[in-house]
Amino acid sequence: MAWATYFQANVISPYSLPYEATNPLTYEKQEYKTLEDIWETVEGIAEVNSNTTRSLGQDLYHLVPLFTNPDYISNYEQMEMLNEYNMVKNFNISLGTLEDISAQKLDCFTVIHNEYQSAMMFDRNQKNGK
Repeated sequence: MAWATYFQANVISPYSLPYEATNPLTYEKQEYKTLEDIWETVEGIAEVNSNTTRSLGQDLYHLVPLFTNPDYISNYEQMEMLNEYNMVKNFNISLGTLEDISAQKLDCFTVIHNEYQSAMMFDRNQKNGK
């Protein structure tokens, strides 16, 4: 999600369950009947990603629209966390003392920060022809 918000992606997806699409891991047609089918492919992407230098956000940003509607793997809570991260960062709003911030929120903010940094580096490299 961080990559999509960084690049302000507006994906118009032709996918509506059930449907057939090419699995980006096997390059074979696959029938996607349920959200579980979609999540199996997403988990496969995460597994393959663990052996690469790319961030998981980068792989998901590039591969998910190839086989499904990105809205199927995002939810309201994720968008709220991204919005909160951006408000805190852009408006220098304090979350309170470190002891009062939940570990889950700190983990989410760390992932979001790292993915934004990865997206910015990717963008810079693209602009510099790398």
